[in-house]
Amino acid sequence: MNNLIAEIQSYPFERLRKLISLKKSPAEINLSIGEPKHPASPKILDAINQNKELFSHYPPMAMVPELKKSYQNYLANNFNLKNVKDEEIFLVGGTREGTFSAIQTMVNREAVSEKPYVCMPNPYYQIYGGATLFAGAKPHFLNCSEKNNFQMDLENVAQEVWEKCQLLVLCSPSNPTGKVMTKDELCKVVKLSKEFGFKVLSDECYIDIYFGEKPTSLLEAAMEVNGSLENVLALHSLSKRSNLPGFRSGCATGDASIIAAFSKYRMFHGVSVPLPIQNASTLAWADDKTVEDNRAAYAEKFKLAEEILDKDSLTPDGAFYLWLKVKDAEAFTKKLYDEEQVIVLPGKYLGAEDNGQNPAEQYLRIALVHDIESTTKALTSIKKVLDNE
Repeated sequence: MNNLIAEIQSYPFERLRKLISLKKSPAEINLSIGEPKHPASPKILDAINQNKELFSHYPPMAMVPELKKSYQNYLANNFNLKNVKDEEIFLVGGTREGTFSAIQTMVNREAVSEKPYVCMPNPYYQIYGGATLFAGAKPHFLNCSEKNNFQMDLENVAQEVWEKCQLLVLCSPSNPTGKVMTKDELCKVVKLSKEFGFKVLSDECYIDIYFGEKPTSLLEAAMEVNGSLENVLALHSLSKRSNLPGFRSGCATGDASIIAAFSKYRMFHGVSVPLPIQNASTLAWADDKTVEDNRAAYAEKFKLAEEILDKDSLTPDGAFYLWLKVKDAEAFTKKLYDEEQVIVLPGKYLGAEDNGQNPAEQYLRIALVHDIESTTKALTSIKKVLDNE
């Protein structure tokens, strides 16, 4: 057995199942998983049926030309990246697979005598940590706590950390806090990358879900600072943008040399995206109406949360998670399930203990992905348990 498997902590949902002794009931409302429940575009789903005969063919690892063009148009229209070359983009099976594969590709274990650092926010999407261990590197956590408004404090990272860092992983808008990195912060990251020689991987699967100013992509910051995509890679997905989590369809954009190595790695490891899904994805990258409807629907649910929970400022910068502070997150989660059959996720399961503290210890991640009726019912249940804390 691979010895590294023992080093990886249990996945959050496995820990959640053990906590609440999950017994599925018809009345259950699950707000623990970031799986969009909004309807996907019928036109996009119809495209699957229209091309179903293509399931009888092995799909190529590379994206079909029509999909490549549609995604390039998405980059141009959303991030003003009008000249992204073919060799700077690649197809991935969603950002989960893409993130894992990218970290394997971008870490060079043989370049140093001791394990290099992969720096990442804390709390974080757990794939970052697991992928880092499998790559032979060491996760170094940049705590995003309440005292620094859940942002990475780049100014106070020690120089020796940057010197050991081979890769910095970003997630903006953040899973789980919903915080968005500003353009200035992203430009700072690019400058640090240039100064210390590390690469930057940006998980941007939530970048189309926002409630104020449109988030900046790492790609935009790289073009502004470097005039190129040198040493950076960004991942985009249709799961959240288009309500298509089952497609497992996404794209990577960045430094051509990283893309070339990434492509070679995935030839041996990755699963190619089926042709009917590639064809439907072509339509999804061009579909802005669904995204606009999503933003409006999520905004309505966050407003509802503020009203029902009687709390201000619950709406995040982006993504669709309510990041709610409670006295004891595990006890609250268990009580909410036992008494109300509503499932949420303790934030500590998405964080790591660093210097004796987990910055997500007192928080719940609540995915507002259901319809208004279910969301209202769930929030009312949460309020009931909050009032009895």
